[in-house]
Amino acid sequence: MGDLLLIVNDNEKQQFIAAFDTKTGKPVWRTNRDLAAKGDGPQRSAWVTPFVWKNPQRREVVTVGPGAAVSYDVAGKELWRLSGMSAIPIPSPFAYYGLLYVNGRKGKPLVAIKPGATGDLTPGEDGKQSEFVAWSEPRRGTYLPTEVAYDGALYVLSETGILSRIDAKTGRLAYRSRLDAGGAFTSSPWAYNGKVFCLSEEGKTFVIAAGEKFELIRINLLEEMAQATPAIVGDRLLLRTESRLYSIRNKN
Repeated sequence: MGDLLLIVNDNEKQQFIAAFDTKTGKPVWRTNRDLAAKGDGPQRSAWVTPFVWKNPQRREVVTVGPGAAVSYDVAGKELWRLSGMSAIPIPSPFAYYGLLYVNGRKGKPLVAIKPGATGDLTPGEDGKQSEFVAWSEPRRGTYLPTEVAYDGALYVLSETGILSRIDAKTGRLAYRSRLDAGGAFTSSPWAYNGKVFCLSEEGKTFVIAAGEKFELIRINLLEEMAQATPAIVGDRLLLRTESRLYSIRNKN
């Protein structure tokens, strides 16, 4: 974030977010955290990469830890928090269409948050949402894969191979379809050229047409375990399996 390196440290012994000067390595600020999910035991560790959200109101650092998502300003002061996340969150937050998307993990909510949020965004006992929540789907979170945003929609992939298409602005569900009975998915989906791609642990890449109706175009086979999320770099797709690294591009 500019000249700052941000580190979120959530473990059983201590929890904090800190900023360091990228040129000198000296600490600039540090804010202690105290997060734990209710009813999920004493779990205090998390692995979610923080996200710097640049929106029309400000820049903020969005973190997802055990039991809660918490956002900070550029000086480390808490701006807002949203409880109800998993004890062990994994999917990463990101911004699209002017909204922030927070995935609370399997069995937990998928939430779209408006810019400028402050205070506690957690729904009340009556289920009423904060004015800063654009929409919330109570059990749409995923275990491992982070959803991909493409062409006005979120494509949400479960670890068991169920793909859902959700309107990014409204949260409306277009479809929910199974890709592979018995298949396991660790890597996050990606999208390109009117298609959505989902790579299973068995090395099968499911190619789905982007759009409101589910259409499986083809299945590409690598025949080797794959758990890493592929990366698009320029005109190439970098894809890693158990023993190989592939660089794929269009012949044209």
